[in-house]
Amino acid sequence: MSKGKDHHGKSIKRGLGNDREGNDAYSKGTDLLDLCSLAVSEALRLGASEAEAYASRSRHITAYIESNDLKHVKIDEPLGIGIRVILNKAQGFASANTFNPDKVRDAISTAISIARACPRDRYQRLPLPPSKGSIPKLNGIYDSSVEGLGVDEVASYAYEMLNTAKGYDARVTVDSGLFESSSLEHAVSNSNGIEACERISIITWSIMGMARDGSGNVSNFDVQMGSSHGIRGVDVVSTAREFASNVVRSLNSRKVESFKGTMIVTPNAFLELMRDPLVFAINAFNVQRRVSRFARMLGKRVAADITVIDDGTYIEGIGASSFDREGVVHRRNVIVEHGMLKGFIHNTYTASKAGIESTGNASGGIASPPSIDTTNLIVDAGDIGYDEMVREVKYGIIVNRFSGNVSSVDGNFSGVVKGGHMIKGGEIACPVREMMVAGNIYAALKDISMVSKERKLVLDSLLPYIAVDNVSFTTG
Repeated sequence: MSKGKDHHGKSIKRGLGNDREGNDAYSKGTDLLDLCSLAVSEALRLGASEAEAYASRSRHITAYIESNDLKHVKIDEPLGIGIRVILNKAQGFASANTFNPDKVRDAISTAISIARACPRDRYQRLPLPPSKGSIPKLNGIYDSSVEGLGVDEVASYAYEMLNTAKGYDARVTVDSGLFESSSLEHAVSNSNGIEACERISIITWSIMGMARDGSGNVSNFDVQMGSSHGIRGVDVVSTAREFASNVVRSLNSRKVESFKGTMIVTPNAFLELMRDPLVFAINAFNVQRRVSRFARMLGKRVAADITVIDDGTYIEGIGASSFDREGVVHRRNVIVEHGMLKGFIHNTYTASKAGIESTGNASGGIASPPSIDTTNLIVDAGDIGYDEMVREVKYGIIVNRFSGNVSSVDGNFSGVVKGGHMIKGGEIACPVREMMVAGNIYAALKDISMVSKERKLVLDSLLPYIAVDNVSFTTG
């Protein structure tokens, strides 16, 4: 139900004005959904045609590793509220890094003033609530025991990861790393009747470094990371061992001749090389501005036989939640199906321009109006095992990491292969160094020849190994 201006006006003013104990006392006892509802009604009372409030508070404990040692542990507890109003089809936005009633009222007034000064846009509107009633809660994304983790426990996990890596091989050196536990509560309310609130727990960890032997040989840097919504999913040991194994195997690298062949992109390299251009291209805001390479390509082939999905309900990924930044229910969106472009990711504004419903991809926090982003990016598994994929390559490079430049607009990339391994005649021959790689991501998508059965979850992405043909490698 929409909240009327007249019915709620006086109670909202009283509600925002009752607490005078200061921000710290107020933040701990504040019901986020009540706060958002109060803010929305106050905005309507002040003249907004439509109003939305998004509030969040979180607690992060992070243990930092530097130069083979645990350096320090940090606690951060940010909170705040963002107010968006639409006044005669003009949008205004303001935020406050506090729940103090006076500051919240100031933010509402500022948003109203901004809307009065901004031009009208007929596509500006707020989403409607789901037709089937309340927003369903997504199970499996909150573990209350994460909130119980203290500094000592977080530091202990970081130590375990560090010691596992160093104990794997004496040549391993850890440059940096971290272990972080986070608990988040967020809520959104709007004048069309959307009301949603939930808690999410996220644990992430990462480790980066290299190997160095007694002869002065140094490997490339490698980085590995892991994540989970709950304590039971934490496995810093496997992450540390994979990191240590990678850097040791890349010792004694060699320079090889320039050639054109196959590039096997690992899941980590996909994030550094291919993810950003792909996400840029499927963002409806970029499509509507005609800066996406996929503009006017709907229903056409944009890649080889791969399927790409955005899924905010995939609970193994840390991008999962019940609803997006605007309170729209998250769902599974097929973006590319067997190489054919099936759709884009939208928030309410771009969906309004396109004459469709939002895909649930409004993103962002309290500091700005909703933008657009993926939730969990998933590439479907292929039909060939990784080992068999390697055997199928006559001449190529396994790219474990990429360091260089990638243009999301035109897709051109150039940079250095990190942690690469040469493939000759279907066998991994040697680690390589000073190898440059260049090409175009959008062309590479169409040159994909193999997709592995195996997939790896990297934070908010579930990715296979991908083989791309006709790639140019140049000795540095």
